[in-house]
Amino acid sequence: MRLKLIVQISLITGIVLLFTSLLFGYFNISTLKHAFLQGAVSDLDHLGESIFRAVFHQMLENDRNAIQVTIGEVGEGKGIERIRILNQEGMVAFSTRNEEIGTTIKRGQAPACMVCHDDEMSHGDPSPLAHSRMFLDNNGVKVLGMIRPIYNEKTCWTGACHAHSKDTQFLGLLDITISAEPMLSVIRNYRNNTVIQILFLILSISLCLTLLTKKLIIQPVHTLLEHTRAVGKGHWRFIKSVPGDELGELAEAFNDMTGKLKKNREEMDEWAATLETRVEERTREIKEMQSVLVRSEKLASLGELVAGIAHELNNPLTGLMLHASFLSGDPRLNDGLVEDCQIVIHEAKRCSKIVKELLDFARVSDPQKLMQPINKIIDRTTALIEHHADFKDTNVIKEYDPDLPEALMDASQIEQVLINIMINASQAMPGGGELRIKTGVNASRDHVYVRIEDTGCGISEENIEKLFDPFFSTKGHKGTGLGLSVSYGIIQSHSGDIVVESKLGKGTVFTITLPMMAL
Repeated sequence: MRLKLIVQISLITGIVLLFTSLLFGYFNISTLKHAFLQGAVSDLDHLGESIFRAVFHQMLENDRNAIQVTIGEVGEGKGIERIRILNQEGMVAFSTRNEEIGTTIKRGQAPACMVCHDDEMSHGDPSPLAHSRMFLDNNGVKVLGMIRPIYNEKTCWTGACHAHSKDTQFLGLLDITISAEPMLSVIRNYRNNTVIQILFLILSISLCLTLLTKKLIIQPVHTLLEHTRAVGKGHWRFIKSVPGDELGELAEAFNDMTGKLKKNREEMDEWAATLETRVEERTREIKEMQSVLVRSEKLASLGELVAGIAHELNNPLTGLMLHASFLSGDPRLNDGLVEDCQIVIHEAKRCSKIVKELLDFARVSDPQKLMQPINKIIDRTTALIEHHADFKDTNVIKEYDPDLPEALMDASQIEQVLINIMINASQAMPGGGELRIKTGVNASRDHVYVRIEDTGCGISEENIEKLFDPFFSTKGHKGTGLGLSVSYGIIQSHSGDIVVESKLGKGTVFTITLPMMAL
């Protein structure tokens, strides 16, 4: 079972605070207890010194009754449990308790004796604390006792009333016992207060740390977790309130990641939505490329074949035309055969023209490209063909882009293309019509275009695909079907493109695109 982060932090913080507070309280109370004990022992030592000075002269005069009275009066003080004086043999000479006067205290019999006779005590330590001991009296009450040695001073061994020799060092002991309850009560109160303060401190610090942790860590992490789950479900949510710390940097990184994921997802959705369209477009492009390749290969193969055939036919046709001309001028020829000779000559010329077109188709020369203004080339082309018989009822409308830049082209070859297209357009409008020529620049501004639109009979959809094939013609016996094939080859050699759009009964549009610079 996983614990929440705030529980873990609170638990660890509480344990650390509890341990450090207990350690602090222990040393604090121990120090205070030791200080109180030192103070009590110091007071007890002063009391012993006062008693000793009070009975000193009485002891010199050996006034035992006065000594007993003095000890009894002092023993009536608050907190004093017992005062007694022992001689060298351990016999109680004077005491606040009359019943023990005259009794002998054997070594180890009384707890106070442990001060001097305990092997663990340091007998060389002269401090009062070393001569004191905390113990339980006969009633089970904790008391503090101190043994004060009575030494043989000079005034003692020089007095006439005493029998102590000069060599005697130790005369007896002053044993004072006081109640330890006041001191222990103060220590207990301090200990209890300290425990309460420690508990209050632990609770206060834990509460503050918990609130701060919740505000600074838990809430941002919880917000980040909610947004992460939302993003996992596809809901693109961003963290609005970003703190200015490491969690803030994490939130900014999350927002950045979410933005990128959203963008990628939108692109994927858009790609999926347009996939079918893209596939269709790509398929169409591939078909167009295949068609271009097939047409190019076909043109190349036919070019070689046509060149050979044309050369083979050209010489016989020349001889045929020459002999037919001589024969028609021979006076010996029957008048009825002259007309037949003229027909032979006419058809031979027509065959010669076809052979010439075949040769032109087979040997399309490499274009000599220069930067040329396409508008001027169109004007020159229309000037050449405007007197053509097919153009007598055709209204030519020019819509030029006045700022059209120059394009890289072979002017003569482009004129040939324009002538082929315009003648075809005029022939598609036998009763007259409108020929609209428009120029401009494409959207990417790297190609110029020429749009030639007629109002003729139009071309069927199945014939458009074959329009640029060699020898295909929609005019029957009137054409060879090579004009548009040659035009297509010229535009391809210019790295351009030519596109046809047509509707039956409405007209046809040829769009020629040429690059501005060399590709």
